[in-house]
Amino acid sequence: MNVFEGLETIPKPFATSTVAIGTFDGVHVGHQAIIRAAVADAHAQGRPALVFTFDRHPAELLAPGHAPAYITTPAQRIRLIAGLGAAGLVIARFDTRFSQLTPEAFVRDILKDLLGAQAIVVGTNFRFGRGRAGDVAYLERQQAAFGYTLRALEPVLVGGVPASSTRVRERLQAGDIAEAEAVLGHPFWLEGTVVAGQKLGRILGYPTANLQLTYRQVVPADGIYAVCATLDDGRQLGGACSIGDRPTVEGAGRAIETYLFDFDEDIYGRAMELRFLKRLRPEAKFDSLEALKAQMANDVADARAIFSSLACA
Repeated sequence: MNVFEGLETIPKPFATSTVAIGTFDGVHVGHQAIIRAAVADAHAQGRPALVFTFDRHPAELLAPGHAPAYITTPAQRIRLIAGLGAAGLVIARFDTRFSQLTPEAFVRDILKDLLGAQAIVVGTNFRFGRGRAGDVAYLERQQAAFGYTLRALEPVLVGGVPASSTRVRERLQAGDIAEAEAVLGHPFWLEGTVVAGQKLGRILGYPTANLQLTYRQVVPADGIYAVCATLDDGRQLGGACSIGDRPTVEGAGRAIETYLFDFDEDIYGRAMELRFLKRLRPEAKFDSLEALKAQMANDVADARAIFSSLACA
């Protein structure tokens, strides 16, 4: 899959294409349906399937105080979209100039003149253009004028409820990993860099890798989790992860720290991804370090059992 980061990086206009459009944060089952529909149409018509998206959520520019945390990092989103069979991914810079495009200019200048769209696939709630003035009804009206066909897909239902990025964030923030991943249709991975901490885990007999996020991703609810960790060399290890303020130790501060099973290497400064397999319990304050250590032993045993029974990837 060719990736074009910025419209100016497209070397020459496409003669023809089928274009799937959306923010696609999380690439959940609804997003997958849109992209797969575009790929199927493109293959049937003998033209390339393009996925058109943005380098940021529009709210980061238009309503920064309300911009949601991301489900996927840019690299994760690219990886997931590539797996769906698109020929190209166009990542437009959503800046002030782009946000002021009228619906007509977006369709004419970008979809038709630059991408050669002969078919467009979107979700029924798709909005675009200055002031979100463009919608599916607009795209339907303009089919004959601009020479494309439109397919607008209804939301995909998971458990009878529409799949959405908002729903994924809500379930992650509630610690409901199973439902979040059911809506995603793939694992959720939290990405970061391992940094030095206060070495509290080592003092308690459970040295941990402290994760510093590399992107503004949504973080699951505070608590203890069974996890699968992927290191930057591709190795996958089981672990027990704590997210929260570590209330038993005064002044410990907030952390995402993971005890990796049967592992004792220096990985400071290296990238690591965490897949959350199951939430074991909420965060709790213990009366003593001894009580905390005893609970940690139980958590590690539970996490080991879960890791051994569930697939990592």
